[in-house]
Amino acid sequence: MLVRGEDTTGTTSPEIGYVLQKDLLLPWRTMLGNVVLGLEVRRTPKAEAHEKARALFAEYGMTGFEDRYPGEVSGGMRQRAALMRTMVLDPQVILMDEAYKALDYPLKIELESELLRTVREAGKAVVFVTHDIEEAVTLSDRVYVLEARPGRITDEIRVDLEVDSTRIEERRLSPRFNDYYEQIWRGIGRPISTP
Repeated sequence: MLVRGEDTTGTTSPEIGYVLQKDLLLPWRTMLGNVVLGLEVRRTPKAEAHEKARALFAEYGMTGFEDRYPGEVSGGMRQRAALMRTMVLDPQVILMDEAYKALDYPLKIELESELLRTVREAGKAVVFVTHDIEEAVTLSDRVYVLEARPGRITDEIRVDLEVDSTRIEERRLSPRFNDYYEQIWRGIGRPISTP
């Protein structure tokens, strides 16, 4: 993968952040302790690390939960903390592997909207792996369809919903949403059946 023109293959580039399907929070660390973990590894001074993390707690609506442990908060808060743990490192590219798959639908929509807002405001690039076509269309400006094995790209679809909003509900109501959905569905080799 090229980041700012430099090949990052085989490296642990600070320009790349990861958010996985499971939050992988450390149960013995507080929420704040989990969010600052990467900054500690980078040897960021404690006061600076905590200041950056607390700003994200406020931005993500989690003020007051800094001293809670992962087992004391909801799955949605845990997933927010996982995203914050990545965002506090300020990567240019964020790799997300089905990060919202295990969440209930209303929370998933809320976190997707937060992600769009955050990415737009911070000017980040996201590579989002998903099996959910709706999620792919609403979160993306470009969708790559992969065949099952060996995982080659079979189609590239540029998505323009002509909706400027970061609210997922509004993006899904775009008149163009269904066209993109059908194009991707066909791209994975599924016929569209009508009742």
